[in-house]
Amino acid sequence: MPLYLACDTIILQDRKVGGKVDNLFKDLESMGISGVENINLFVDESKKEKSKVVKKTIKTNDIVYERSVSCPVCNKSFKTTSIRSGRIRFVDTELDLRPVYSGFDPIPYDVVVCNHCGYAGLNKYFQRVSEFKAKKIKAKISANYKGKVYPKVLSYEEAIERYKLALFNSVVGNDTNGTKAYLCLKISWLYRGWKLQLKEEESEDKDLFKALMVQELTFVRNAFEGFLIAYENETFPIMSIDQGSMEYLIAELARRQGKFDESKKWLSRVIQRQSTNKRLHNKIFEVKELINKEVTT
Repeated sequence: MPLYLACDTIILQDRKVGGKVDNLFKDLESMGISGVENINLFVDESKKEKSKVVKKTIKTNDIVYERSVSCPVCNKSFKTTSIRSGRIRFVDTELDLRPVYSGFDPIPYDVVVCNHCGYAGLNKYFQRVSEFKAKKIKAKISANYKGKVYPKVLSYEEAIERYKLALFNSVVGNDTNGTKAYLCLKISWLYRGWKLQLKEEESEDKDLFKALMVQELTFVRNAFEGFLIAYENETFPIMSIDQGSMEYLIAELARRQGKFDESKKWLSRVIQRQSTNKRLHNKIFEVKELINKEVTT
């Protein structure tokens, strides 16, 4: 199965995508999380019915700070790191909508983890836990969870671990496919951020770089699969993403897997929308240009 790099994009050829996930959560076993093999990450309800440290290019301590949080699952308090958004400067978004900031990557800090019970979730949605989800978390996570206290400044490796715990909480709590797909997308961003850090540091660890490429693509594939299911079955906006932007995002995730015909199909949907803004039109043009280059290479 050939892997190759084109326009800083990892392409995987002829690989089928399924709902089964074998090892995405294997690195959570050290935290007492068990039963992580062969988990169904996404559930298509319609089908059922039918059938290392972030580089400190600026003063990190001026950006990150600790705040107290009360866990909605176990009701205990703990400290978590947050970002002073006014201290970072937004630069642009990459083609898969990954935001880029000058000198600092805030993405690692968007997951909150309770070190008492193991509940984890995106900062914006952390307090929104149903009784059903809390009960499932207590039974399937908290019962065996080994608490872990993270440093104020997170490495990409630590951030990925926290995001994977949030994803596992979403699987256990039966969150929407859109929620799980969005977490997969953000995990792919973290792997890319880690790769970029290695490049900046001029690291010669080729094995690590290759492993990060593979993991990034793994989560791109899962984000793509989850968003496809969510698009057909959930109400927009999905995780604050409107329908046109979702169509574009699906197209770009398809391109990153080498699914060029699929990508073009979704791009045509966005182009036909009169409400598509100029910024998104510019990205559509970039994606189409990359597809043309990659097809002729």
